[in-house]
Amino acid sequence: MRPAFSLAVLALALLVGGCGRDKIVSGGPAPTPPRIYQILLNPYSVMDVLKTAYERRDTTEIKALYDNTYQGTSLDQTDHTPTILTFFKFDEVKHVAAMAHDPSLLHVSMILTPAMQRFTDPADPPGWATIQNPIASLEVSDSTASHTVDIGNDLMEFKFVPRTPDSTSVTDTTWKIIHWTEVRH
Repeated sequence: MRPAFSLAVLALALLVGGCGRDKIVSGGPAPTPPRIYQILLNPYSVMDVLKTAYERRDTTEIKALYDNTYQGTSLDQTDHTPTILTFFKFDEVKHVAAMAHDPSLLHVSMILTPAMQRFTDPADPPGWATIQNPIASLEVSDSTASHTVDIGNDLMEFKFVPRTPDSTSVTDTTWKIIHWTEVRH
């Protein structure tokens, strides 16, 4: 066999056959990546998604958790001049975005209360749900120290509103955070 012909056959074999690891096997759809976030089927799943999105500093998912009419309030009664601070959806997203863009922030951890209790507050509009003190611990670590939020002295309430119809849900309903209240004693 002539060397030029041998090289042509070898090149053709490599071109047609490919090289071992690079072979693409067809015959099925590409695997679906694992789902990071639960569907917002109930207030408990909303809290689970809040935990994951907050720890991942995921502003896209944080936006999806809060209702557009969301309002949060915080009151520190241990302060000499207690002032009610008010937050809106934009503020919650901005807070998470600031954490995401802080290069010194190394770790964010939120631990949820293991036995959250959902209830209906008679003062709320029909259909709303409330969970008191769903967060057991919140810790943020940067390059110099760990900072733990003293949640033990807080009374915290998350209020949720159902959104129906929602085609993304198997139950046709998803939930969003509509109100948050924190009072420090």
